[in-house]
Amino acid sequence: MRSESNPVDNTFQGAGHDARNLIGDIASKVEAGAKQATDAVYNTLGQQCQFTAETLTRAGKKAADLSRRYPLPMVGAALALGFLIGRSRR
Repeated sequence: MRSESNPVDNTFQGAGHDARNLIGDIASKVEAGAKQATDAVYNTLGQQCQFTAETLTRAGKKAADLSRRYPLPMVGAALALGFLIGRSRR
């Protein structure tokens, strides 16, 4: 057995340790970035969901008001819309 250590072996061992540290650092940065992206998407979707719900509520209220004020034209519009949807489905 040789008791002397080879400088080339020591260099490769040091480089391997440095590479492991670098990979660990990159992995932790990627994990943090993924967490931030997930949070941003979650918040954006939550805001869009709330905005859509509010918009649909307002549109529903306006449609209800219009149908109370003008019942006959609204029935005609509903029939025409139903006809067009039925034609497009064929």
